[in-house]
Amino acid sequence: MAAVMVGHRGEDSLPYGFGSRPWLFQMHGSKKSTCTFFDPINNSLEERVLPEFLQGKACLGFYQDWLLLADEQTTECFFLSITSFSKIYLPSFPVSPDFFKAIVSITSPPNTSNCIVVLVCSSKTFLLVSSPGRKMWKKVPLKYFKKNTGSLRGPSIIYNEQLFVMASMSVTLVIDVAPLIRGCVKMTVIDQLKPCPVPYSWHTFLVECAGDLFSVLVHSYGSRQLIIHIEVRRLELSCNEIYWRRVQDIGDHAFFLAGRSGRSLPANKARGVQRNCIYFPANNSDGARLYNFCLDDQVLNFTFLPENNGGLNRLQWAFPMKMMQTVEEDIFNSSDGMRSEETDSTVIGNEDENEVVSSRQWDELPIELVELLFPRLSLVDCLRLSSVCKGWSQASNFTRKGRVWPWLMHLPNLKYQSWKLFDPFCCEEYTLKSNAVVVARDHLALRFSKNGWVVITEGNKKVFILNPFTAEVINLPPLPLKDYFFDSISFTSVPTSPDFVVYGFFFQICGEFVEISTWCPGEEEWTVLEFQPSIPFFPSSNSPVLFQGEFYCLGRKGELGVFNPELETWNVLSKPEPIYPTEPRYGNEYCHLLELNGDLISVFRTDDTKQPIRVLKLDRSEMKWEKLEHLRGMTLFVDRRNSIAIRSPEKKYANRIYVPWFEGGMDSKKGIFYSMENNSYHPSMHRVEEPLTCVWMEPNLHLHS
Repeated sequence: MAAVMVGHRGEDSLPYGFGSRPWLFQMHGSKKSTCTFFDPINNSLEERVLPEFLQGKACLGFYQDWLLLADEQTTECFFLSITSFSKIYLPSFPVSPDFFKAIVSITSPPNTSNCIVVLVCSSKTFLLVSSPGRKMWKKVPLKYFKKNTGSLRGPSIIYNEQLFVMASMSVTLVIDVAPLIRGCVKMTVIDQLKPCPVPYSWHTFLVECAGDLFSVLVHSYGSRQLIIHIEVRRLELSCNEIYWRRVQDIGDHAFFLAGRSGRSLPANKARGVQRNCIYFPANNSDGARLYNFCLDDQVLNFTFLPENNGGLNRLQWAFPMKMMQTVEEDIFNSSDGMRSEETDSTVIGNEDENEVVSSRQWDELPIELVELLFPRLSLVDCLRLSSVCKGWSQASNFTRKGRVWPWLMHLPNLKYQSWKLFDPFCCEEYTLKSNAVVVARDHLALRFSKNGWVVITEGNKKVFILNPFTAEVINLPPLPLKDYFFDSISFTSVPTSPDFVVYGFFFQICGEFVEISTWCPGEEEWTVLEFQPSIPFFPSSNSPVLFQGEFYCLGRKGELGVFNPELETWNVLSKPEPIYPTEPRYGNEYCHLLELNGDLISVFRTDDTKQPIRVLKLDRSEMKWEKLEHLRGMTLFVDRRNSIAIRSPEKKYANRIYVPWFEGGMDSKKGIFYSMENNSYHPSMHRVEEPLTCVWMEPNLHLHS
């Protein structure tokens, strides 16, 4: 099909720098006569007036330099080159507004003879197919849905001359593209693309990269769609089967997701793009965010996109062919921490290689004087001090005397077989190697921590408890049922004590059924207790608190459920009265419960950084929640599942609530906290990093304790 040149080339409609790197752009159709451009590198927004022939058009897809546009009023449909500004026409678009939301797959540039366009509309059981030069769209029914319930769900992509499209129940349909133009369907089916075993929703994206096909699963939680897990799988083709296999990285490429489509780009082809990362925009209650998920360290970064009245609907990534060939510097910067050579599970810090100190001179210092230093030092500094010479390493209980506070522990890429630990007060991150780190075959989740021990679940069956510093591991029996999970988990005391018991809590989504599983060392399986309370209970995601011999669970309305392990009873208390009159939407807030100076404290926070955190104390004399204005020398640490309270080691850290976020980049990080003094987050929220699998834990370097 011959291209038609457009009179107005439209260079004035493109912002400066467009074409040198990936850009986000948004055409507003009949709502606005402008196009919005987002520069993700400079975090800037520009609004440009479109040439008259582009006004009222919606962008449905993108292939290299070609936009697929449709007019919402006239249904005119055509390709437009953003480099030559030439048009290639397609048949008029279907009148139904559903197809303006369709997912578009294109085989090749429209100026080639084998270009085929396929439209996939969610909830339909047919495809629409056409190509340049044809007079109409062909409706192609899929007989698969006559024998199977469900419909097309998207996304879709054309790979190796086949259309891959997701259907109900996460089934992937593989359809030969060439026969579709004649109305013929040749199809195979790939089994379910099973998500990670967490009870939350997910979105799937398909991306072609370096000759391979990948699926990206983005899992979200609650009504605010908070991102909790991202997983990448690659399509494996063998003589006997086709299946998806989980992978740990995407090499030197980066993925760019928007809407329901995805694209890839070598990181060295564009300025500011990091390798082995996934970029995508998403809405949040505090505004639109541009996320960057690094597969190496499993950390989710985000910056706030400039305010845009058009929202994120119809947002597309533009990859012009004339990309600058700027090669970015290697992002594999070494960690600030250095690994210990004495043991495979000891945190080590920075050392000055140019500083030479006589061990003989330091060794002569009386050990009694050295021991006076330990109570003034952090844990890491105690380790450094003890390694100065052999005599100092023999100081009694030097790690017990050091000042210890919670660190944020998170799991980077599994291939590194290591943990990352971030000290929020010293603003240093360490890598902890350990033979106890299991090379997992399934999704790992850090669920709870206490006394330096961390509860970890792998997939939907395996549970183990780990002290990452001593490398001690306690394996628990498999979970009671297939595809089972605990909403929350806790234990009574350190795992080496005789009264150690693990408790797992499961709450039915309707709130009318509670199942509590218990396990003691030596038992081969879980003991399951079932309760059907008269009062429904909708729990928060935070772990229960063992308080005065009973486990207290916080509900999303602020109510309390109590489990008595001695009597094996479960009750929902009539008081305190809920702080919300109606049930909040699931995931609307993070709700935390913890013990503070002999009182029960509840913390309610959202992902909206503009909203204040609410802290309440339970007045046990009247059994009601009272607002707490000050923490009185204490510091709180909260993540999605766990919470810890400590007396602040220094006055400057008091009256703060640390959240599982960092501010900064790879060279320097600062822990983000909420100040109870001025009711705001610090430091700035310009660039925020959040490990997706993390938990606050207090370091414990002592064996069997």
